[in-house]
Amino acid sequence: MRPDERPVAIAGAGIAGLTAAIALARFGFAVDIYERAGALAEVGAGLQLSPNALRVLDRLGLLDALSLRAVAARSVTLRRFGTGRPIAEVPVQGSDGTPYLSLHRGALQAALLEAAGAEPRIRLHLGHPVASVSEHADCIELAFAGGTSARARCLVAADGVRSQVARAAGFADPSPTGTIAWRTTLPVRDGIAAPTGIDAWLGPRRHAVAYPIEAGAAVNLVLIDQADAAAESDPVRHLLRRFSGWDRRLLGWIEAAAPPTPWPILSVDAERYYRIGTSTLLIGDAAHAMPPYAAQGAALAIEDAFVCAAMLASRPSVDAAFATFEAERRPRVEAVRRRVAFHRFVYHLPGPASLVRDAVLAVQPKASLARGLRWLYDWTPPDIATSSPAP
Repeated sequence: MRPDERPVAIAGAGIAGLTAAIALARFGFAVDIYERAGALAEVGAGLQLSPNALRVLDRLGLLDALSLRAVAARSVTLRRFGTGRPIAEVPVQGSDGTPYLSLHRGALQAALLEAAGAEPRIRLHLGHPVASVSEHADCIELAFAGGTSARARCLVAADGVRSQVARAAGFADPSPTGTIAWRTTLPVRDGIAAPTGIDAWLGPRRHAVAYPIEAGAAVNLVLIDQADAAAESDPVRHLLRRFSGWDRRLLGWIEAAAPPTPWPILSVDAERYYRIGTSTLLIGDAAHAMPPYAAQGAALAIEDAFVCAAMLASRPSVDAAFATFEAERRPRVEAVRRRVAFHRFVYHLPGPASLVRDAVLAVQPKASLARGLRWLYDWTPPDIATSSPAP
């Protein structure tokens, strides 16, 4: 599709929205990003970016700068919850050597914002929540909560798990999964040694993950628990009780970290359509939010963003671009969804079943474990040429 003067509209200035905007600008499109918040602030804590996502960021020229604030991991170490004993090491590098990074979400957001700000084709509009979308013969019209409106060639809805665009289209709200993620970070200092890679403790009905961020200067800690647990007023005491009897190193990190923040884990119905009409497309969590048991939320959003831009650049119409996008992305996303369900089952096995799991994993060669993830980590973005970053 040949870019014209009418911009592509994007709802949401998160990871999916900013990545889509940068990719679209590199393909020659003008882009208007409409963000509901009046200001952009760093949210969240740590983030894992697997090779499939990093190949997109490399294509956009962002990988080298991002790597300076990240830590590269060769494997994820699965550990027994009570002792911390390693069960298995799962290789996570790409077959082509593309790394697997852990970093602060704010570092990625800052890199994307800087790249978007350097693109003259991108305009960012803060305080513009999309209230409704109307299709016309040659464009779409967006109405905003403040009473203003704008026209665009199409809309890419990247407004997150609680997408207002999806809600306005009549889609059901995201569903609770019955689990909650407690997130916190702690600086590396005397008595606190950062993990050298990514550690995951597997236990009955819950698990924990820790990895270095800020180039190794801090530790990100995520504890996944059942949402039906009665919380205490002191979140640290609550987690020490819930994870009582677990690895002492993990408990020490819980005590030393800042008070953790609870994040209910939501998911989007697997039957949700990605397209709305012919000119609106849902991407990222707005389309397929799922629990974080494969650490692919940000990666799938980044994949979606680039594929969306590539399809708009290479197909004859918006409708054809979005139809091709859905046909290509749905099978991959559903494969990841199945992997997430598998991890949730395996990670949270109780008593005797967990011992069988540990024994099976312990005898698996690393090469075999790596082969099982090649379909996920060796994904590459469409080979459609983009322009260089704006000078």
